[in-house]
Amino acid sequence: MKHSRKNSEARTLIMMAKIISMLFRPIYYPVVCCVILLVVTPLSRLPWQYKVMETSIMMVFTIVMPLFFTACFRRFRHINRTDMRKRSNRIVPYLMTIMCYSGYLFLMRNAYMPYLLFSVISAALLIQIVCTLLSLVWKVSVHSAGSGAIIGAIAAYSQIFQFNPLAWMSVAIMIAGLVGTSRMILRQHSLSQIVVGTLIGVVCGYFGIAWGILIYGA
Repeated sequence: MKHSRKNSEARTLIMMAKIISMLFRPIYYPVVCCVILLVVTPLSRLPWQYKVMETSIMMVFTIVMPLFFTACFRRFRHINRTDMRKRSNRIVPYLMTIMCYSGYLFLMRNAYMPYLLFSVISAALLIQIVCTLLSLVWKVSVHSAGSGAIIGAIAAYSQIFQFNPLAWMSVAIMIAGLVGTSRMILRQHSLSQIVVGTLIGVVCGYFGIAWGILIYGA
């Protein structure tokens, strides 16, 4: 009975880790961040039609297209989900994501995208580039990089809008901890890969926001 209970608890823990990993996939972060900006910043005064259109276009370039190209790559190379865990098989999908982000930035730069939204995609692109380059020689947790980027972005926005980031930062750190723990439970990454990924996210999230605003204003 005791052994059965331990197995049940282990299965529950693994299931929770899978749910957390699925909910906090890094590919979702740009859209989630932009939705938050459209709700809690001065961008909330924009017409709802514009906000829906902007969010929909962003979803196409940052979620739909990367997932579609990755699925095509897997089908062409006959790669299953387990094989995608290998570092060498993830480089091409990373490059495809970089191309989608870059194309979106180019199009929206000419369409005068609000600088706050531009900065989010800039930060996401910077993180993707750094993680892709690092993945050429070492496996890093992109999940942790995505959650760490939220911490860096909050720090940057707190300076721009002059607000106390403690509450938001606490939530972001808790999410980063949950994401990192779930990846370790699922044995997808080691502690060092998670820590490095989180640090990459924090640094790139912070400077990506500032870089995006700088480029937009140039």
